Amino acid sequence: MSLEQVLPVVDIAIETVTTLDLLHGHSVSLIANDSKCDYSVAPVLGVLLLQQKIDLMLGPYCSFALAAVARYNRMPHYRRPILTTGGVASALRDKAEYFNLIRVGPSFDGVEKMLYLVFQRFNWKPRDVQTILFIELPDEDVKEKRTRDEIGVTQSRILCHGIEKHFVQEKYIVRRLQYEMHNAQFKSEIFRVMRDEIRLVVLCADPDTVREIMIKAQELGFINGEYVFFNIDLFSSEKLTLQPWRRENDTHERNEKAARAYRALMTITLRKPSSPEYRNFSQQVKSIAKSKYNFTYPEEEVNSFVGAFHDAVILYALAINDTVYEHGFEGIANGSLITEKMKNRTFEGITGTVSINANGDRDADYSLLDMDKNTRNFVVVAHYYGNRQKYELVPGKEIDWYNEDNLPPRDIPKCGFDYSMCKQDLSKVATYAVVVLLVLICVLSVVIAVIYRKLRLESELHAMNWRIPWSELEPMERIAAGRRTSESGKDLQQQDEEPEQSQPHRHHQHRGQSHQKRTDSVRILFGNSHNEGSTSKKNRDEKKHQNDQHSGAAAEEMSLVSVDTIAGVPLSQIPVTQLFTKTAYYKGALVALKPLSLRNKRIEVTNKLLMEVKRVKDLTSDNVIRFIGACLDAPNECLVSEYCPKGSLQDVLENDNLNLDWMFKFSLMLDICRGMIYLHHNFGSHGNLKSSNCLVDSRFSLKIADFGLQSLRGTKDYKDKEDAEYSSYRNKLWTAPELLRNPTPPPEGTKEGDVYSFAIICQEIIYRRGVFFISDYDFPEPQEIVEKVKEISNQMYRPTLDAETNDPDQERSEALINTVRNCWQEDPAARPSFNSIKSRISRFNKDAESGNILDNLLKRMEQYSNNLESLVAKRTDLYLEEKKKAENLLYCMLPKSVATTLLRGESVTAEWFDSVTIYFSDICGFTALSSESTPLEVVTLLNDLYTLFDRIIEQYDCYKVETIGDAYMVVSGLPMRNGILHAREISRMALSFLQNIYSFKIRHKPDVQLKLRIGIHSGPVCAGVVGLKMPRYCLFGDTVNTASRMESNGLPLKIHISSFTHEILEEIGGFVTTARGEVEMKGKGKQLTYWLHGEGDSIVDPVVSNGSLNQ
Repeated sequence: MSLEQVLPVVDIAIETVTTLDLLHGHSVSLIANDSKCDYSVAPVLGVLLLQQKIDLMLGPYCSFALAAVARYNRMPHYRRPILTTGGVASALRDKAEYFNLIRVGPSFDGVEKMLYLVFQRFNWKPRDVQTILFIELPDEDVKEKRTRDEIGVTQSRILCHGIEKHFVQEKYIVRRLQYEMHNAQFKSEIFRVMRDEIRLVVLCADPDTVREIMIKAQELGFINGEYVFFNIDLFSSEKLTLQPWRRENDTHERNEKAARAYRALMTITLRKPSSPEYRNFSQQVKSIAKSKYNFTYPEEEVNSFVGAFHDAVILYALAINDTVYEHGFEGIANGSLITEKMKNRTFEGITGTVSINANGDRDADYSLLDMDKNTRNFVVVAHYYGNRQKYELVPGKEIDWYNEDNLPPRDIPKCGFDYSMCKQDLSKVATYAVVVLLVLICVLSVVIAVIYRKLRLESELHAMNWRIPWSELEPMERIAAGRRTSESGKDLQQQDEEPEQSQPHRHHQHRGQSHQKRTDSVRILFGNSHNEGSTSKKNRDEKKHQNDQHSGAAAEEMSLVSVDTIAGVPLSQIPVTQLFTKTAYYKGALVALKPLSLRNKRIEVTNKLLMEVKRVKDLTSDNVIRFIGACLDAPNECLVSEYCPKGSLQDVLENDNLNLDWMFKFSLMLDICRGMIYLHHNFGSHGNLKSSNCLVDSRFSLKIADFGLQSLRGTKDYKDKEDAEYSSYRNKLWTAPELLRNPTPPPEGTKEGDVYSFAIICQEIIYRRGVFFISDYDFPEPQEIVEKVKEISNQMYRPTLDAETNDPDQERSEALINTVRNCWQEDPAARPSFNSIKSRISRFNKDAESGNILDNLLKRMEQYSNNLESLVAKRTDLYLEEKKKAENLLYCMLPKSVATTLLRGESVTAEWFDSVTIYFSDICGFTALSSESTPLEVVTLLNDLYTLFDRIIEQYDCYKVETIGDAYMVVSGLPMRNGILHAREISRMALSFLQNIYSFKIRHKPDVQLKLRIGIHSGPVCAGVVGLKMPRYCLFGDTVNTASRMESNGLPLKIHISSFTHEILEEIGGFVTTARGEVEMKGKGKQLTYWLHGEGDSIVDPVVSNGSLNQ
């Protein structure tokens, strides 16, 4: 970069800032010196300029020359702003060393960050082995090339050293090798390292050397899609950047070889300005350079490094402008202040967005170039934005990785550098032999398997291992009869009849009402095919009167026999609490029995029946009920199936005690989807899918039941024709409209009809209000619903389904509603498959259904456990709350220690106490006051007074014995003995009473002073609990009578104490008393008594100077 290239740019910039008046009328004088990028000449020229008191220094451009000048600028009498578009070395980041330096051109920091982001983007992360090779020129070649291309050689080398250091800091293991142009041995070593150790190569050399390296790599077979080469080229011309592989003075053959090699090379370069303004700027610069400085530019546009000098002058002018506004013209002379104004500033310059960071360096933008295999031109495929530090691909551009899959190569080969990670391949002959042998073995195996399968199938069909003799089934009644005792009180027949009588009432209750719910219930597999809803017209009318919806009818054959009443069998001997179907033990396991309604028809075991049974018996899925076999012994024909102790989905939904949150509901829906997907893929359509045919096992896993075996199924015999009609219509509530309209629908149904049935079940799960719940309708009969569903009209008839689903996630709720509505579309072809439904619902419940089967099972069991725990916790809290109330009430009636003893179940015996102090008080004139007050006012007065006293008592070791009218009795020293301190506690309490009585206001007579009379006596008593109802802790003894006499012989607003109490207080010390003298007491004669006035300096009842009382 020569001075003649830069000066035209500076002239245009000076003209721009002058036109915009950013210098506030100041003129600009330009002094130009050319250091030729010589680090020995640049410091001399720089010092000469600084001594001339210049305001701004532009350049030097080269890193070494710039470093020397910037160090001199630290001297206090210099410190001028230095702006440069070069100085790309990383060391120049240290602004304490290189004072007042602002780098307006690109710095190496951005290149380091961009290359690091590229490596991260393509998953080339730090490893335990060498992953990156840096190739550079040796010092001799650098010196040789510096004279003609200092920028392209020296600066590139400095740049690569900075990149290498950055990657080492990021924990990469790198290696650096020198490419000696005239040393074949060193060249061979480089490519040996690449073959054995490296797949990622960064080239730090001039364009010609890079081309030589790539041609050599092509000749040695390294351009095969396994290696990636990066070239850091910030300084080449636009023409050379476009086709760096081409040389006009080279042969066509070598150019073609270079073109193929460069497909494995990507170039990182400075982002080139492409705006129309910059093109006009380039033309203007070229014109001035030719006319004023006799310099002719090449045909391409002005280099962005040169153009950045224009932005440097603009940046300085903006800083001057801000300084003048804030500090006046005096601030212009402060170079450090001007420099700070240039930091943290962003503006639109001629080279694009100029963003100067807090360190005074420009966050420049860079581009990643890759060869277009069609045009062979290098084009931009990604950008790095310095101010955002973000790497973004160019839309519509794709990197050519030069391999079949066009995928980024691995930084470490799949088999390792020494192929130790892969097994060695066999020879081609051995491989072909093995392949042929394997094919023959496979063909032979298939033939044998087909023959074996056919023979085994025939053997299994004729073996009829599914047929179970009645003698091998042990019904619950038979086991119970064997264990019956004389205390049972009922025979088996009575127990079987009792549930039948209660059954119609049980199965015709509306789910929305308060009614008995079934828990831990069981339905039989295949148990509800054609016999649900067997109830009389009379019972239906009764339940309809109770606002019953048709959803009440369930399985007629349920026995509802409580386990602890079956033939007197103890509850501990039966594994479930309530049985809703006939059960038996088969081979030690509890199974469910489904009676067959054959109507005296003989079963013919045909091949069709055998195949049908085998297909059902071979089904094995966690969400499909397991068919065990069938008993064909008359008159006990029945199907034997897996036993599910939690009952059907219908039972679960009717159980109010079971809290089903949305996670649980979605899990139930997903279980149905899984079961139906398995059936549709391995069996066929269900044809009778409904909530009563979805059973729940002990792990809360839902299983599909009641499918197949059409040859064994019959229709239920009903005593009442109306019952048969009602049951028939109710069973059709889950049936698709196209099947209802078909006079002869297929007995096995259709897959689309199963999807419709699933939608009806989902509506049951969402609302838990029964099948075909309609919110704004007066509970229509099943026949009416079926007829409306069959009708062909513009408005299809379906149950209620709106956004009011109580789901807190409104978006999820709407998505679920749309899914269900799609499932019950009128057009069967418009309904989704169960695979699609499962995928949608899984997204609703992705937190609960993530993980494996065991995780999902544990989540369900945990939810059920939490539900039970919440019920137990709620009832425990109620119990504890009531217990606490009872204890608090007991603590109010009795001393805490006594109440605690009673709560522990221990008896409280009467106890003698040698010394306690008893307090008595009443209100003088209470009778007269009461006569002038209403009863309510008297109660309010006593409540206010005793509430005040109760709060005061809490501060002392005292126990309130009782209150009778205006009399108040307190004791200290029992039941917990406290030595002689009982007199002190009672005395302090009495003083507090007396002190507070002066300020006590009677609500209805605020001007009347309440006159409290207090008596205190100490002595022995006997105490104990008296009575069972409303027990009281009572005191007995002469001390109680004497304390009462002290109160009755006292005076208003005085504390009257006995001589015994006085002696204890004298022993304790600190109390102020005066002798009252001898007082005649009833039953006691004359007694010496005292007045208590206070304690220490706190005198409640003042004493006159001569010792007499202050009346």
